[in-house]
Amino acid sequence: MKYWCWERDDWGKWQTEHLKSSDSYILAQRSISNVKAISSLLSDANRISLEAKLLEKECINTSLIEGKVIDIGLVRTAIARKVGINTHSKADTRNEDGLIETLADTTINYNAPLTHERLYRWQASLFHTGNDELGFPLEVGSYRASLLPMKVVTQKGDKKETVHYIAPPSKSLKKEMNIFINWFNKTSNSPTYLRAAIASYWFVSIHPFEDGNGRLSRAIADMAIAQSEKAPYRLYSMSDTFISSSSNLNGYYENLEACQRGEKSFDAWVVYFLGALSESANNTKTLLIDTFNRMAFWDRCRKISMNNRQREFLICFFDENNPPEETIKRKKYREAVGGISDATAKRDLVDLVSKGVLIPIEAKGRNSAYKIAVLVQA
Repeated sequence: MKYWCWERDDWGKWQTEHLKSSDSYILAQRSISNVKAISSLLSDANRISLEAKLLEKECINTSLIEGKVIDIGLVRTAIARKVGINTHSKADTRNEDGLIETLADTTINYNAPLTHERLYRWQASLFHTGNDELGFPLEVGSYRASLLPMKVVTQKGDKKETVHYIAPPSKSLKKEMNIFINWFNKTSNSPTYLRAAIASYWFVSIHPFEDGNGRLSRAIADMAIAQSEKAPYRLYSMSDTFISSSSNLNGYYENLEACQRGEKSFDAWVVYFLGALSESANNTKTLLIDTFNRMAFWDRCRKISMNNRQREFLICFFDENNPPEETIKRKKYREAVGGISDATAKRDLVDLVSKGVLIPIEAKGRNSAYKIAVLVQA
């Protein structure tokens, strides 16, 4: 019985053209067009800042999807070094550098052909020690060679493991990957978002490596999207959307596995992917609006005199990616600038209110609270 997707007659014969007229595809195109139009107004410095933010989201969340928790601080340090932002940190970020290099390569060098060697390098960069996250040795920098079946399983406690998927045997990997790579490079001349959905599903279903397949499948989707947009920078974080809610994450696994088992048609995966792409674009639109709010804020503050504490707090407030509606209280201000009394914090905040930088939103006294004025008005 032909059960798994690679055993069936429609394997590699992806019929998706009919989805170009679907609501999902049209919505994805519209959402992306809005983001591209707004992002074209960014300065180079703000675009680099946005790209770093989205790269951070992608790095953290593509790992979380696989159950890998990585240090946010180290990711930020590694990305800052990568994009040329000055950092005085001497932290060892080799674990983070590999994933960041791979994710950056998919967009910066989106025009370079996909090759076996490039995939080997990407996978090896995820495991620079040659071991997995638990310290066990891995096959790195090459396709898996074990004759044992490659199973995707989960196990809770002492219960029997659940087999979610069994990938093609290792003896067929070179042939499978030759077909996939040839298709990917051949279709790069006429890329679409449907192709990105196909590429992600096809690669992860081949499951060519011993570990890292999920992260690489999403990196390949990023590359396909960059080719569609002819843009050497990241405008979305698909993984951030995949993991943003339990329904999105469940949808990711349920549609992937149901298609691999033949319980759903391949359309189900493509429609889910397009929906996630639309949501990712809308999330980026929110970030862009926030970026323009910040630009407007600092432009407004150019002629406003502030002491060092006040300016330091406002810089920290924005650097920490606080939402526009974030409440500012005296305690938060004191913790940010450090070494000041409650009375000094109060004077600084009241002074910012008098200059139109903050607006009060709660009662006076110790419960006094404020918001950034320009963001409230925007």
